[in-house]
Amino acid sequence: MNKNNITLAAPIILALDTSGKATSLAVARGGSLLESINELPDQKRSETLWTEIEKLLGGLGMTIGDVDVFSVCVGPGGFTGLRVGMAAVMGFAAATDKPVVGITSLEAAAFAAGTGELVCPILNAYKGEVYSQLFAFDGDGIPVAKNDPMVSTLASALERISGEKELVLAGDAAEVGSEEIGIGGEADAERKWPTYRSSHGLAEDVARVAFLKYKRGDIEPVSQLKACYVRPSEAEIKLSLGLLGTKIRRSMRAE
Repeated sequence: MNKNNITLAAPIILALDTSGKATSLAVARGGSLLESINELPDQKRSETLWTEIEKLLGGLGMTIGDVDVFSVCVGPGGFTGLRVGMAAVMGFAAATDKPVVGITSLEAAAFAAGTGELVCPILNAYKGEVYSQLFAFDGDGIPVAKNDPMVSTLASALERISGEKELVLAGDAAEVGSEEIGIGGEADAERKWPTYRSSHGLAEDVARVAFLKYKRGDIEPVSQLKACYVRPSEAEIKLSLGLLGTKIRRSMRAE
């Protein structure tokens, strides 16, 4: 998409987050949130997602054709959920010839807590692990990664940022991280690591970051939208261990 084609000062943005067990959706006009919904975990998310989107847009007197920009959380998160959300957005964008902006769950969580110079989102990755990444902010207020996203134990995530005296811990595992290192204790008098946990669905922050990126032309062709898995899939793990059949191995390598 050519930057010169960006002409809308306040585009209608539809944002989806299916990276976690629950689903959140948001519609914004420019940087202003119009409406959002948060759905409880649903095993049939692929079947109900369109109904929820239609309901959200319909409540605002809109249809999918009124959306100017589609944005989606590209992970890290659950593989199946991410694929459902990304497939939906890719389909909408292709059908309407509208731009796409992919936002990671770590970017969105950092933006939600953007109260300091450095923010480290710590998100539950389950299986006794967390996703983490350190961010600063550029002049437009967009999170800028200071290191790569990582899946690890909580202890390893905290060790990676142990040299920082001041930062904000964000995300659904941030409070646990705060307890683990004893934030506020006598031994930690020099460290200022306040915690922030958002009270709204991640899709709202996906929409807000998407608008900031859209304004400066950071949009993607549908074909270039990629998932940020961080953790290898179960199939990839089994493949590396030689636990998959030859037909499956050939199929995966051909992708």
